[in-house]
Amino acid sequence: MLLDDGCYHLIARGNNRLFVFDVPGGFSAFLEIIKKSKEKFKWQLFHYCLLSNHFHLLGKIEEGETLPKLMQYLLFEYSRWYRKKISYIGHVWQGRYKSELILQEGYFLECGRYIERNPLRAGMVENIEDYPWSSYCHYAHGKIDSLVDNDPYYEQLGENCAVRTVTYRDYVCLERPYEKIVEKALLQTYF
Repeated sequence: MLLDDGCYHLIARGNNRLFVFDVPGGFSAFLEIIKKSKEKFKWQLFHYCLLSNHFHLLGKIEEGETLPKLMQYLLFEYSRWYRKKISYIGHVWQGRYKSELILQEGYFLECGRYIERNPLRAGMVENIEDYPWSSYCHYAHGKIDSLVDNDPYYEQLGENCAVRTVTYRDYVCLERPYEKIVEKALLQTYF
């Protein structure tokens, strides 16, 4: 379902779990493509995480019908860059991207949390703030990230920036007892 001003959790994975971003400059190139897409399409990016073989984005698109064009742009432009960079032939991405419409306010910040915890779940880092390819440090430490538009529910975490950053760190970093159950359900839905 494509809704105007709809918020979506967007995911795409490398073909055959290909490590699409683990080439020199890969992560930075994709972030630059996202930056250009924000100029080309009317959308906001609230949370993101790029991993070796896939990415997660949580964004809001002004005109729902442009979501497929936005995703085509992101995937095509990166594929073109990737193929040229390493002389790759073949599909870069595995099938169609996934787009889950976020309809419940209560799930919005939780989806951002899920996205930013990916490097921990994947065992890529022991401390989430050590992972440079996500929006986590924007919210948890107030680090300016020109790609990120503030999560509309982030302001509710505290009366000022100092309180919000501490609250957000606690919110994201605390592992919950049901974490593995939620992750399993999400992975079955998306992959």
